[in-house]
Amino acid sequence: MNDVNTIVGRVDHFAAKDPQKVAVMFGDRSISYAQLADASTRLASLLLERGVTAGERVCLIAGNCPEYLIFYHAVLRCGAALFPINADLTVSEIAYILGHAEPVLVVCDESHRTLLDSALGQTKASVQNAVLETLVLMTQGVDGAARSLPARQPDDLALVIYTSGTTSAPKGVPATDRIELRSAQAFAPVWKVTSADLFVCALPLSFLFGLHTATTVAFAQGASVLLFDRFHPVRVLEGVERHRASVMLGVPTMYAMMLEHVSQTGRRYDLASVRLSASSGAPLAVTTRNALERQLGLRVQDYYAVSECRPIFSFRADSQGDVPAGSVGLMVPGVEVRIIDDSGADVAAGETGSILVRSPTLMEGYFRDDERTACALVNGWFLTGDLGHQDEKGFFYISGRTKDQVISGGQKISATEVENVLLQHPAVAQAAVVGVPDEKYGELLKAVLVLRAGARTDEDALREHCRERLATYKLPRLYSFRNELPTSPAGKVLKRELIGH
Repeated sequence: MNDVNTIVGRVDHFAAKDPQKVAVMFGDRSISYAQLADASTRLASLLLERGVTAGERVCLIAGNCPEYLIFYHAVLRCGAALFPINADLTVSEIAYILGHAEPVLVVCDESHRTLLDSALGQTKASVQNAVLETLVLMTQGVDGAARSLPARQPDDLALVIYTSGTTSAPKGVPATDRIELRSAQAFAPVWKVTSADLFVCALPLSFLFGLHTATTVAFAQGASVLLFDRFHPVRVLEGVERHRASVMLGVPTMYAMMLEHVSQTGRRYDLASVRLSASSGAPLAVTTRNALERQLGLRVQDYYAVSECRPIFSFRADSQGDVPAGSVGLMVPGVEVRIIDDSGADVAAGETGSILVRSPTLMEGYFRDDERTACALVNGWFLTGDLGHQDEKGFFYISGRTKDQVISGGQKISATEVENVLLQHPAVAQAAVVGVPDEKYGELLKAVLVLRAGARTDEDALREHCRERLATYKLPRLYSFRNELPTSPAGKVLKRELIGH
């Protein structure tokens, strides 16, 4: 029997309480809580035969589909942990994660088989692998009760999500069942989540925003999830209208694309069922927010969370109109926050500083990375790398980052990683990558370059060079060439001077 304070324990609870209650809707398919519990239990029995036992690690590369969630829960039922991998990463990036995670099994869907084979070809270890669709078919006729599955415990490692850092190597952010459910339970009273809600999930399940906020938060309260294989503004808007969804989650780019669609076509949608619309990953432009309310009737509010600790700041579902423009809301109950200056002293209300947080949902440390854990966690406080301030009424605002990252379309991108790739080009002597404001994507990557003496190249050649070495979302959109980069007396590149040039 799984503890009710575990992810699958919550699913089992609602499967027993209301077996026919819909857990996931996907196209014309509906999967009840009872079916989700049964399918994941049968798949867990099969995974046990492949060595997926308590404490093991399993990687998954797949697009959004119900089988993704079934597989995740099956891994948990084995007592193991899931390591989702973003399919948009390059072969070398995926190979790094496989080497770092050392999984007992790697699974992909049919469409990513070639990608996985290429990544496995770059790893030194021999890793057992399988195709998701094949595994699911093999569970037909399997009796999940025939094998004894380990009882899931709250402190078992459930999930490790790799997030971009300020260096080329991504960091693995671990979470136990206890942390996942604490986070879900922190969202529930703030957003007034109930079993009557229908969450929209067009976010990738390989990201915490999709796999946790849009699904686990829903499952923890017995709510339903309207899942899409990918984001498309027309399909999502039609789905919300048809199924009367109540909770919509997205990054600013998604909302901007919805707005662009209705602005260009003049089409109108009945979205009156949506009681809560939340945006995260990057600030939502005030002009976009106002246009969404005017043209779609959506009052979209920012909230703030980081993979290492979530949620931190949020609006309240019953007082959305009270949030000032540009604010990410109030501190979530249970969270402690400090805003400090360069000397480490707390700043006064209204003054900008570095944001430090601690809460019951804070990770214990990065997976197999003591060095970066020591840099990020200081005396129990997590250094978010973000700058912000609190006004006199307690509302928080995010104004920038101390870390050298760009957030484009909700994706965090290491500027250092992109710069290192540009510097591999024989014509490039110096490179600086910055984020420039963009209405649709939040920020666009801009590369500012100094060429070697006598060398020549152009934007097309540099784009091709980067395309061979970086994931698509990490490619610079803008290029600028200069004779020299502005630097401080200490020799540090002054990137703020490059944004507007």
